[in-house]
Amino acid sequence: MFEFVRKHNKLLQVVLFLLIVPSFVLFGIQGYNHFTGDGNLAAKVDGIPISREQLDSAERDQVARMQQALGGNADAAALDTPQMRMRTLDAMVREALLQVAVNKQHLQVDDSALQQAILQIPQIAALRDKDGRFDVAAFRKLIQEQGMTTGQFESSVRAQLLLQQAQGGLADNALGSRAVAAQLADWRTQTRSVRVAQFQAADFAKDVQPDAAQVQAYYKAHPEQFQVPEKAQVQYVVFSAAQLEAGVQVAPQQEQAYYDAHKAEFNSPEQRRASHILITLPPKATPAQVAQAQARAEAIAAQLRKDPAGFAELARKDSQDPGTAPAGGDLGWFTPDAMVKPVADAVFALHKVGEVAGPVRSQFGFHVVELTGIRPAETKTLAQARADIDTALRKQQATKLFHDESDKFSSMVYEDSRNYDKVAARLHLQVRTAADVTSQPRAGDPSADPLASPAFLKALFGKLSVRDRRNIPAVRIAPNVLASGRIVQLQPATTLSFEQAQDRARQMLTQELAAKRAVQAGEQALAQARAGKAQPQWGASQQVSLAQEPSSVPQPVLQAVFRANPAKLPQLMGVALPGQGYELVSVDAVTHAKPGAEELAAQQGTLNQILGQAYEQAYVDSLKKEYGVKIFYKPGDNTSG
Repeated sequence: MFEFVRKHNKLLQVVLFLLIVPSFVLFGIQGYNHFTGDGNLAAKVDGIPISREQLDSAERDQVARMQQALGGNADAAALDTPQMRMRTLDAMVREALLQVAVNKQHLQVDDSALQQAILQIPQIAALRDKDGRFDVAAFRKLIQEQGMTTGQFESSVRAQLLLQQAQGGLADNALGSRAVAAQLADWRTQTRSVRVAQFQAADFAKDVQPDAAQVQAYYKAHPEQFQVPEKAQVQYVVFSAAQLEAGVQVAPQQEQAYYDAHKAEFNSPEQRRASHILITLPPKATPAQVAQAQARAEAIAAQLRKDPAGFAELARKDSQDPGTAPAGGDLGWFTPDAMVKPVADAVFALHKVGEVAGPVRSQFGFHVVELTGIRPAETKTLAQARADIDTALRKQQATKLFHDESDKFSSMVYEDSRNYDKVAARLHLQVRTAADVTSQPRAGDPSADPLASPAFLKALFGKLSVRDRRNIPAVRIAPNVLASGRIVQLQPATTLSFEQAQDRARQMLTQELAAKRAVQAGEQALAQARAGKAQPQWGASQQVSLAQEPSSVPQPVLQAVFRANPAKLPQLMGVALPGQGYELVSVDAVTHAKPGAEELAAQQGTLNQILGQAYEQAYVDSLKKEYGVKIFYKPGDNTSG
């Protein structure tokens, strides 16, 4: 993947820029001049202001663009932190600096270069037919779906190409050392043999008895641990393919066409019902055991041919199949491919109900079988299949309608962000309300109930949503199910009194003290092992690698193992696991795998990418010194809603 990124860096920058990066670059550097009040500034670049309103807008657009680009994989709440807000501002400053460089260096992109760049974007290149003709109508539709005119799109691509010129192709010229890439590949593909001795907090908890004063001190020192979460009154809407099914009308000609196209689905193969008596064989039966079992089965078969009516009684008495013997050996209805082949062959070779066959041998032993029922093969008529056909057609059409309208739903809940009146009227949705909603999912099916969906609640209780009380971007809570919500009223979090929280505080303090004892015991065991005085109770040797997912050891332990110098083995180390205890590790050996060409290329690409980013950052830092940047916004500052 990283090799692809390196080879197609410019094209991917254009596409990702249009999909994800905030759209302020479309307006040019002059667009910043609309906001000039210093008291409301987030930053200044070469004297040009970036307002907090612009930062708010860029952040909201970032969330919406990520949601649109990645659907259910986008984590809107992950963008809703002070650190991510600073990254958005850094991106705005970076783009503004590059715009200043473009203007002051008088850089230009001619029309032919612009056309070539646009035609190289994969989604647009795909609009050529096999004869090389370009579908202009499809191109215009694609641009309109991005919410742009063709002029705006061309301006945005031109702007991005100018920014690339200003950077001077730094990323493309980054070439990492092949030797370093080989070392990285070796590090990722090697395995290390380790033994682990665990010192778990739970083993020390019984020896910890904190007194009342200690519990109260813990409570006072950790008030955040005893908060009752904030509660909200919310509005929300759900848009799903299932909701659309009720409104789908299926015409008779559609039913006929579906029936004709799927006739094989309505064919029922012949089914037979049978009973059996099983005489089992052990897995590695000796010839004598086989002969003995076969003789017994043959005797049963001979008895049944004289008296077929006694089959069920004999099965209950003599069959060694515990699953069917109590039911007289009944195997139920089955098709030839749904039964053990020797048994199926014997049953389907019989001609009438009541006939007995066998014994036949299978991997389980010897079977004597009786045919007890026959269902001939049949094909359902259209009338018989109509209910199933209607269900399938409604589901198909509803799914298509959902995909056709899902972009509209996403756009409407974002654009009309203070209520759901328009989207509810347009898509015939019910606006629902709920009280006492917390960030913890309630019981229910998260694919149907947003308030049972962790992803939905994470976005709903994100900082932007809590602050602005706007509709959150559409969240995919299940396949073909989107939901959006907004906070109407919010009851802030409160802290439990000591009387209410003391049992919980005692439990948490006990866990903390037990974990400390586990760490002390582990450190003591490590010192004794290094001194050669005593060895801990090691677990079995195991192989670990950085590429192993999931790892058989905790991540901090894995990281420590791969920090060990492979030239000095065996090596003892200890790793404290906060709140859990301590793990003592012996790194005993390293096995080197020979990385393939693909792995080496991927590591080379990763290294080149890292170096390219470092070059670009150094260039941006030089522009900051040359043109001047002032940052006024600080993480945690209140912003304009």
